[in-house]
This record gives sequence, structure tokens and C-alpha cells, in this order.
Amino acid sequence: MQHCPREQATFLRPRGLAGVEALHATFLSHRYVPHVHDAWTVAQVLAGAACFQLEGRWHIAAAGNVFIIPPGAVHTGESATAGGYTYRVLYLEPWALRDWLDHELWSKSELPVVLRSRQLSRALSAFHAVLLQHQVLLEQGEVLASASRKLYAAVRQTTVDPQPSRGPHPAVQSARGYIHDRWQEDFTLGELASAVGMSPFHLVRTFRSQVGVTPSAYRRAVRVKAAQRLLRSGVPPAQAALDAGFYDQAHLNRHFKRATGVTPGRYATANAGPR
Repeated sequence: MQHCPREQATFLRPRGLAGVEALHATFLSHRYVPHVHDAWTVAQVLAGAACFQLEGRWHIAAAGNVFIIPPGAVHTGESATAGGYTYRVLYLEPWALRDWLDHELWSKSELPVVLRSRQLSRALSAFHAVLLQHQVLLEQGEVLASASRKLYAAVRQTTVDPQPSRGPHPAVQSARGYIHDRWQEDFTLGELASAVGMSPFHLVRTFRSQVGVTPSAYRRAVRVKAAQRLLRSGVPPAQAALDAGFYDQAHLNRHFKRATGVTPGRYATANAGPR
């Protein structure tokens, strides 16, 4: 009898590795809505293929590939095949990655999005495997250091021509700043447009062209990110929903799972040991 994969997702938060999270998941029909992370995303595809839009450009990562998404970049995610995909994701806060590397990873314009490196894949596999073991805090740090070095080496060995860019639109930059300053508020499109000196229609069109999503979707992504921070600090999901600008927990649940792959409750109780 042929084994049929099923959707599953587990968040892991190693207690001995500050600024580090991981996701082990198989997705068949789940589609990530546009969202952002504060952390570097390093995803290793084990089976099937994933496709995603990263700030307006589409990419496909098949089994054996690793894809990298920098902090603050708006992106989506879904299966590129009918059979879904299985992958493991390492999330590294920028300050944590600098601690392991002692320098910056790379400039965003030259960063390879999808790459193939056997050494990096082996190092990531070792890291994700040790996350599921008990009493190995020292070993977890060692394999993370190794994976970080292999990541840097793989990025340096991959030549990427910088993509032509029109440069950030000043009004869009201002709008993003406005949203980050007032993400909990229920402001209107007119208020946002007036604050940046642009008509509402022109702002939505330009914002979506440059960021990949509308201002409201971007604010929602910022709110989900805020909810993650609250949940990590121990705030109960119901209160985190209100504090993050959602009108109730059900509202948070719907958008949180579409952006992270797990419910707020599952995310809040993430641990780094076998269940």
C-alpha cells in the first residue's frame, strides 16, 4: 500500500540558542499569504518542490535545493507540485547570525535566492536532527556554527548578478515607516496617502509594485510578526491577538496560520525536543 503524505507542521525553539527557531513541515494545499520575518529564512527542501514570490519575483526550489530569504522581505509560499513538498526551515535573527559568523552574510542585491550545495544541505540536516534530541545543548551550538559557516561559504561561491532596480520610492518608504509606527491603529488609506503626499490610488499601485502587497496586507504581516513576538514572551494567544491589532483570537488564528503554517497555540508552545 502506497504511503500518502499528510500535512503537518511543527515549530521548534531551542532553549539554548537565542534568536533561533525552526519549522519542520509537509504541506500539500497550504498556501502562505504574503508575510515577513525579522529573521533570515534558510529553507531546505527535502521532497517535492516549493514555489514562492519574493518581493514580486517568482522562484521554485525543488528537493535538494536550499532557499534563502532575507529579513524584512515580503514573500509567499506554496507547493509547486500536486504531491506537495516537505521542508525544514531555520530562522536566524540577524544579530544571532552575526554572532555565529562574526560578520554580515551578504548584500541583499547579490544574495542567491535558491542554491544547491551538498555541504550546506548536510550541515542543515545535522542541525535539524540534533534539534530533536535530548540533553544536547552543547552539540546544538556546534552544529549551528557549522551550518552557519557552510551557509556563508555556499553564498560566497554562488555568483549572482545584481538585479536592476529602480530604487525604493520615497513615498513607499515613508508609507512603510508610517505602518511600522502605527500598525496597531485603524487608520484609513486616505490618512496614509496624505501622510506620504500621494493620492490613495497612486499609493496602492506604487506600494504593491515595489513591496509585492498592498498596504493593508503589509500591515497585517507586521501584526502577525508582532503576535509572534508576544507569544514568544509568554502572552496568551487571546491577549496577543488584541495587543497585535486583531479583533479577537479567531481573527488572529486565521491570519497567523496562513502566514506561519501553525496556529498561535502551537507556536507558543514550541520546544526543541521529541514529542
